[in-house]
Amino acid sequence: MRSIPVLLLALLVACNGGTFPDPVIRSVEPTQRAASGSGPVTVAIDAVLPTVVDYGAESATVDDRLSLRVGPRAFGPDRWIDGGVVTDFLPSLLPEGTYDVTVQLGDGRTATASNAFTVTPGSWPTGYTVDSIPTENSGVAFGVTLRATGPNAPTFSGTVNLEVPGATVTPTVSGAFEAGVRVQSITVTGHGMRQLLITDLASHTGVSAPFFVR
Repeated sequence: MRSIPVLLLALLVACNGGTFPDPVIRSVEPTQRAASGSGPVTVAIDAVLPTVVDYGAESATVDDRLSLRVGPRAFGPDRWIDGGVVTDFLPSLLPEGTYDVTVQLGDGRTATASNAFTVTPGSWPTGYTVDSIPTENSGVAFGVTLRATGPNAPTFSGTVNLEVPGATVTPTVSGAFEAGVRVQSITVTGHGMRQLLITDLASHTGVSAPFFVR
């Protein structure tokens, strides 16, 4: 929550006859991406935020809660920022298809940009390898090198899912590969011999050699 002068609030409300208009999604950029790609997406929103006036303090409290989604995926922060221009990283976790972009404000007002983002067929690696992992400490971040394999590996810029059976790994989705390689910081919480498993949206896989977590 944040405060704005009452005069500004009065001007906003007066412009709409005393009621708040529904938000509007002005643009989505880019409008499409391959299923095997990933990267930033920017959504521009126009909205008058819900407010509660404190006339004694001559101020107004603004409810800046925000829920934005691209298809089924939550996107961006949960608060209004940067004048409603939201840029966030979208991993390669959406199957081929066309998706609505939706926004909901803290008071329940919503807007939908129908069919605003399209996921086209991807060009996936045939699998993945993981460079050797030495003994690591539970709960302490360390780096791993992930490599895509196959003819499409040099152009792969997507993300993969990460799993360590019998332990907890964070994050569970990698960052973007560059030219088929990703150096990823992960944290494994658990002890004993473990392996890092990799999967992508198209069910290609990879697994590390066993490594010890103490």
